[in-house]
Amino acid sequence: MALHKTTPKKAILEGGDFFLIAAVLAWGVNFPIAKFTLSFMEPVVFSATRYLAASLLLFFILLVRREDISIKKREIGLLIVIGFLGITLFQGGWAYGLNLTSASKASILITTSPIFGALLSAISGNRPSLLSWCGILVAFLGVVIIINNSLTEIVIDYGSVLGDLLIVAASFMWAIYTFISAPIVSRRGPVLVTAWAMLFGATILSLAGYQDLTMQDWSSISPVGWLAWAATSVFGAALAFVWYCAGIARLGITRGMVYSFFIPVVAILTSVLFFGETLSLVQICGAVVILFGVILTRSG
Repeated sequence: MALHKTTPKKAILEGGDFFLIAAVLAWGVNFPIAKFTLSFMEPVVFSATRYLAASLLLFFILLVRREDISIKKREIGLLIVIGFLGITLFQGGWAYGLNLTSASKASILITTSPIFGALLSAISGNRPSLLSWCGILVAFLGVVIIINNSLTEIVIDYGSVLGDLLIVAASFMWAIYTFISAPIVSRRGPVLVTAWAMLFGATILSLAGYQDLTMQDWSSISPVGWLAWAATSVFGAALAFVWYCAGIARLGITRGMVYSFFIPVVAILTSVLFFGETLSLVQICGAVVILFGVILTRSG
């Protein structure tokens, strides 16, 4: 009897849903906090330093757990590619895009990644079911409702077009990163893979943004600014990446990536509670549509 009582709880704790919900919460809160942090430093400085710090934190966690941090020679090239896609291109484009558009809008645009992920899965021969496709489209409709903030007319919101395009491009890079990293994450574990990928990606980003790093006025960053930077480094970078990879390894790309549709909901709620933004009834309706889409995709 005791086994039957503990098995459901164990299934929840070890399931991909648990990890993906944690990642979505961390990333949703990360958008407005990162937007605030970018007022103190350039995008490339912000991304490079936070991911270098995040990689060191993950290596420290591995050492504390007495796990092997070594990688095989044949894995180095793949990890460099993963780091380049997931950190250099994705995070670089995300930070520059976020600097040019609003946090709420960026959090919504980044949710186009499951569409790209489903297309990549289809190309590789792992075709999503019709119900999964319907769920993705319904969830994307919810995203459109939130960003448009109207059910009767098309509304053009504020935000730079260049910033919006950078966010969508970053979303595509994230889908490729998820697709390529899934096999090695299954073999070596999310913490080890994420630690090395972050180290390689942040190193490339640091070399590319060397001039901005040397010109950064570190003394101008307030204590609150450093606190915000630390929060995005620990939760928005290190832990969220690990949780996301762990969830994808358990649920698969199509079912797992659809959870990113929840990110703008969390980001908007955070902006409402802590940054004084307002949430309309239309946006609440959009959040409900997103939830329905996620349920459809998971059922498929």
